[in-house]
Amino acid sequence: MPQPAALPHAAAVSVTGRCAYCGYRIPVEPVRTSTGTACCSEHCRNAVEAGDQPYSDRFAFKRRSTGVAALDALLPQGYPANSFVLLSGDQGLRHRELQAELVWRTLTRGEPAVVVTFVDPAVAVVEQFLTLGWNVLPFLERGDLQIIDCFTSRLREDHQTPQHQVEWNAFLAGVLEDATTVVLEPSDLRSVEDALHARLEATDMIRRGIVVIDSLNEVEIQGQETETEQFVKEVRGDICSRKFVPIFASVTASGGESFLDDSLYLFDGIVETRHTESLVDGVRLKQLSIGKMDGVLAHPDWVAYENGAGGFRTFDPVADLAAVYGPLSYCRT
Repeated sequence: MPQPAALPHAAAVSVTGRCAYCGYRIPVEPVRTSTGTACCSEHCRNAVEAGDQPYSDRFAFKRRSTGVAALDALLPQGYPANSFVLLSGDQGLRHRELQAELVWRTLTRGEPAVVVTFVDPAVAVVEQFLTLGWNVLPFLERGDLQIIDCFTSRLREDHQTPQHQVEWNAFLAGVLEDATTVVLEPSDLRSVEDALHARLEATDMIRRGIVVIDSLNEVEIQGQETETEQFVKEVRGDICSRKFVPIFASVTASGGESFLDDSLYLFDGIVETRHTESLVDGVRLKQLSIGKMDGVLAHPDWVAYENGAGGFRTFDPVADLAAVYGPLSYCRT
């Protein structure tokens, strides 16, 4: 019986180096410029010959460190800058402090930040930074820190601009005047998107900076389930994917039905937090782990963390507590 003819297949091609324009490895025969420079495609060759600035030495914007020690310990390669990351966990696990540190680390490396707050007025957001020892007043004054206030307009009208308040809050309100956008209809999530885009354009946030949203629970309360899902999809596509500006949004597990229960696929990264008493008997500790982080190596360990002077840090609960209190009974899970 005659054997069937072998199907044609592409010949194996060895990687020949990196493209002079995009910087990625060339998996096929190089396309060369008039001076012999190797590129991976005609598009890249044309860009080189047109004098466009190559990306081969500008990859830093695609991946970055959070600057938060507890997270960076689990993300040795950093995280993709075009990510929408969910901070998920039970109540009392200090998501706001974690978001505050993410913003602070961004500001102190010379990049802008936008805070979208649904749970506090702008003055309370600033006060939280100050309580943690992080003076954000210069960044507000310079326009590096912007706040989108989706809380104040939900108060009764006579409470939106209180006449009786401590002098310090009145002073902060003056500092915040130019740095804050009050969304008049936060239940209209498109108006929130519009305010966010306006602030990003005002600070030229492309390939730099960070956005934090506190919290998606309140976003869902303000919008319907389908509107909230569309909101996440649109800001992820327009801000993360197109501008390479990451978003970190918090959500508190309530035990009830939520669009998030079936929509975790929308997020590029998930940072999980929990309480545990399984490490040291009688001691309730906080732990965090990287549930997922697309595109990079992430250690899957659960690590104990605490938030003190200097921000979030991981620690060995058995060794550290034993050093203070002596030998402890414990178990590993």
